[in-house]
Amino acid sequence: MRDDILINDNKRDVRKYCVLGHIVHSYISSAVPISSKIVAGRMEGDISSATVRNIMAELEEEGYIEQPYTSAGRVPTDLGYRQYVNMVRTHIQFEQRESERLAEEYTRKIDTIKEVLVKTSFLISRELQSAGVVLWPGIENLYLNHIELVKIKPKTILAIIVMMSNDVKNYIVEIDRDIQKTELVKIANYINDNYRQSALSYVLRGLKNTVQNINSYGYEHDISQFAKDALFVLDSVVDESDENELYWEGLNYFMEHASSENISVTRNLYHMFSGQSSMARFMRGELPFGGMKVYIGAENEDKMLDNCSVITCGYDLGGKTIGRIGVIGPRRMDYSHAMRVVSCLAELISSKLEAINY
Repeated sequence: MRDDILINDNKRDVRKYCVLGHIVHSYISSAVPISSKIVAGRMEGDISSATVRNIMAELEEEGYIEQPYTSAGRVPTDLGYRQYVNMVRTHIQFEQRESERLAEEYTRKIDTIKEVLVKTSFLISRELQSAGVVLWPGIENLYLNHIELVKIKPKTILAIIVMMSNDVKNYIVEIDRDIQKTELVKIANYINDNYRQSALSYVLRGLKNTVQNINSYGYEHDISQFAKDALFVLDSVVDESDENELYWEGLNYFMEHASSENISVTRNLYHMFSGQSSMARFMRGELPFGGMKVYIGAENEDKMLDNCSVITCGYDLGGKTIGRIGVIGPRRMDYSHAMRVVSCLAELISSKLEAINY
């Protein structure tokens, strides 16, 4: 194939996707089907209305736009939104002053992970006028300050775990043998004396190594039993802790956007968040991936989100992605702005978690 033909084809693609970008951007702003005249006006005379009409016909044939009703302009399809997102996501750059403005929100007195997560869900919803969601990190990723073990009844223990971030989590643990109160105190002391300020994942690894090497290193019986019991209790806590806790805010914003299109979307979201588990499983299933993901309309696995778009991004602690934040909004969301905000807040929440955990 001749080079000049390839160049012309590339130019046509650039122009075509430029037109698509204007259609998407205009529709996001107005919620009104976009005509060729509007696009030509936005392109400030670079191409004629007739050429725009031809390009729009091509875009419609390829499934990027559609005509909602006769004599109307065109609106983006899910495929059109996807192409737009692919075009703009590589150019995401948040302005420094905007980043600094959001960072100031975290400089006020915030001492616990819960306070950070609640603040972040609020900021997402406020900045994007949509539903902001933040997933609580798995307990194994959090840093231990202190543990108490309380006997509730035979073979049932209450594990009270105080994190370095001052968060307190309580877990009911069923065990296969009865442990006396005095033994529980010794087990808790063993953990606190040896593993304070360590991530629970590190504590578990350390206890497992200790148990595995008991015979080789000849630990005293009491120490070996403490290690075994401590490992059993913490393993049970991690196994039984169904960390599907979500913090969310802003469905009122989404209802305002969605009511004119389909009020059932809002009902679906209220149903989803009232149970929390499906959305939490969805976000936890993205781990340990730390980057950004964008789901448009039918790309969402949950059919309740068919008429929504979801953008998520991971947040870190200790160099490891431990949770996800995200926004749920109408398909007609401002993707470029939303991706910038979610990315920026993911970085800010990571920095704040580092600060309160060390």
